[in-house]
Parts: sequence; structure tokens; C-alpha cells
Amino acid sequence: MKHLLAILLSISIGACSVSVTENNPAPRTTLSASDNLPNQGVSKQRLKRIQPAMQRYIDEGKLAGVMTLVARNGEVVHYSAQGMKDREAGVPLQRDTIFRIYSMTKPITAVAALQLWEQGKFHMNDPIAWYLPELKDLKVYVSGQGDDMVLEDAQSPIRIIDLFTHTAGFSYGFTGSEVDRLYRASPMMQGQASPDSVLSELAKLPLNHQPGTQWHYGVNTDVIGFLVERISGQKLGEYMQENIFGPLKMDDTGFSVSPDKVDRLAQIYTANQQGKTVVMENEPLGNYLSDPVIHNAGGGLVSTMDDYLRFAQTLLNGGEYEGVRILGRKTVEYMGSNHLPSNLVPFAPDASGEGYGLAVSVTVDEGASKFLSSEGNFGWGGAASTYFRIDPKENMIIIGMAQFIPMGTHRYHDDLRNLVYQALVD
Repeated sequence: MKHLLAILLSISIGACSVSVTENNPAPRTTLSASDNLPNQGVSKQRLKRIQPAMQRYIDEGKLAGVMTLVARNGEVVHYSAQGMKDREAGVPLQRDTIFRIYSMTKPITAVAALQLWEQGKFHMNDPIAWYLPELKDLKVYVSGQGDDMVLEDAQSPIRIIDLFTHTAGFSYGFTGSEVDRLYRASPMMQGQASPDSVLSELAKLPLNHQPGTQWHYGVNTDVIGFLVERISGQKLGEYMQENIFGPLKMDDTGFSVSPDKVDRLAQIYTANQQGKTVVMENEPLGNYLSDPVIHNAGGGLVSTMDDYLRFAQTLLNGGEYEGVRILGRKTVEYMGSNHLPSNLVPFAPDASGEGYGLAVSVTVDEGASKFLSSEGNFGWGGAASTYFRIDPKENMIIIGMAQFIPMGTHRYHDDLRNLVYQALVD
């Protein structure tokens, strides 16, 4: 969780930056193979609407570059790389560009844990304290602040399923709540905790609510990462390399970038106080040039478009890709199913029609969703504007890659989602 506070603050306030030449717009650069790709029931003519829509974000100076991909029935039917990997240096996006995927790490961590679940190493209703005893006897926030803060005992233990669904009560520290004030002051969130002390520091913080009673985005997946490490006896990245990245040939995915690949890492951007898109200084989680002491299970991976496509296609295929199986079909179905009770759906005010599975949002009400969609499609995004959805009904994958913090400032992914679905014609 080193420097985790930085990424959280960047999500809420759009952190610091340096100036760029505002009167020198990025060149128009587009790499597209869509015309030569199979259609698989998708109109090539309608897919052509994607590129001008994405280009507007570049021409208006909002995003330096956007990469988009659509796969259906196991075939890539659209691919486009538009704009710059590094706008200031004039380096265009390329198919092998490496992106910080931040919270798109979460579904990968979920898969790592689910592999252990399939082996009978834990059960979903098990209290997490059975495996991570540092997290026993946690307190729950009731009211007040400082020395007058009122806490109560947890009425039930945090179960492992509560971590997968963000209902445990943990937080991330980026709201103005009294609990989040404590998070921001914690050595854990300041990057001052060691691997051996992170969980002990987390245990000092009160839960936002009684376990299992609310959905609250927080360090839940990070805790799952420690669970994987504790059960497997391996550092998280080592476990993922052996059981996910290696088998799936995700050669460019990991918690750091090797020296021979540094030139492929995209520049990261944010907005300055005037709202201009500028290079981000002091990027969250550091520069990715060395292996971090703590592998951030909730947001620490880098990856490429093709690597993440391999991961997404594996899930769409029911856990198998190119003859390699990393999960069972029913496990993937379980992961992509809604696990929230009806009173917690939608899980957030801006997530109409969305329930929540295991580290992924799941569409449960196509009519309530404000986008073209299918019930049962699932996915998530990352803090630097990366995005993916998997639609089992349409046998389709949508992936968008950009590098702008915070996610949601320039909602290209909303356009992308509608533009993909409107192109379906079979």
C-alpha cells in the first residue's frame, strides 16, 4: 500500500502537475486495423464512429491519447490507438504501450484468491481473522471525532466475501468523514508501514459501518492480496507470475517495469488548477522502475492492451485461454454474479442498474442502466482512466486505455460503451 494515499487524493482532488506548451496541440495519430478485421456480427461502418468520438477528447486537449479495443466471439473486431503515449515528446501510442492499470488490478487479485478458494484453502464465509489474525476484534465508528469519537464492537466478524464485495467497512481515506481523516493520518496510508506492520496499522482504524451492511469502496482487495500471500507463502507478484501471468503469457504485466521496457511506459497526466491537462508530478505508487516492497493488490499493476485482453478473454471463456485453464467455469460465473442484497443495489448513486460481484461491477438491471448494455455484463476501471467490460451474453469484451488521473474527469469510456453496443447488428 506504499503511497496509496497519493493515489486516493489524486482521485478526489486531481493532484499536482507541471506546465506544458498549451498552444502546441498533439498531432493526430491513429493506428487502426478495424477495416481488415472480421465483423462477427458487428457493423464495421458503425464501429467507425468510435475513432472520431475518441479523437475529440484528444483535439480538445483533455486526453493525450486513447487506445480502444473490442473483441467478439474470440476475434478482435476493433482496435485503435489514437494520440500520444508522451504528448510532450511527440511519441505516439503503440500497441505495446504499457499502462498503469491501478484498480483494474483488483479483478486479477480476485482471480488469484479464487484459485486458492478452488483448492479448498478458505471458504467465503470464513472470518478473515482466521487467516490474518491482526484483523480480529475491530471497532466500528458510531459518532464524534478525536478524543470524543464513539466506537462500538463489530457485531459480526469480517468475512472473506465481505472483502471481495467491499462490504467489510474498510475505507480508502479520500472523503471528509472522520474515519477517513484517521486513514489519511495512518502510517499505512503514508507509505510508512512495513509489510509486517500494514495489517496491524489497519486494525487500529475503525470500520465505517458494521461488516456486511453497506457497500464502501476501500482497501478490501489489498487485504485479499495479503490473504493470498499468507496462504501461498509467496509475494503476491510471484504468485501471480506463476499462476496467472506466466500461464496466460501476459509478459508485460507486473508490479514494476523492467529496464528494457521503460521506454514503453506511457506518460501520466492530470489537470492543473486551471483545468488544463498537464503532466503529473509525483505520480501515485512511484515510477514503477523497481519492485515495490509491498505489492499493492488493489491498484499496483501495469499492463498492456493485449495482456489485459488475454486476461479478459480468459474470464469470458470461463477460465481458459489457448488451452490453459486458470479457473473453473462455475468459479468465473460466481465471480461475475451480483453478490449484494437488493437493498444495496445500486452499490453507488452513480451506478444505476449495477450490482457488485467479486471485485467487479455487474449490470443487474439493463433498464435502469443509463448505457446500452446487457444484464450480466461486468468489469471495472482504473484511477488513470483505464476501463474494461465483459459481456457473456454478447460474447464480447470492451477495453479502453488512457493515462489521466482522476478517472471520470473525461468520461471517454461512457462514449465507448454506447458506441460499441450500437454497432451490434446480428
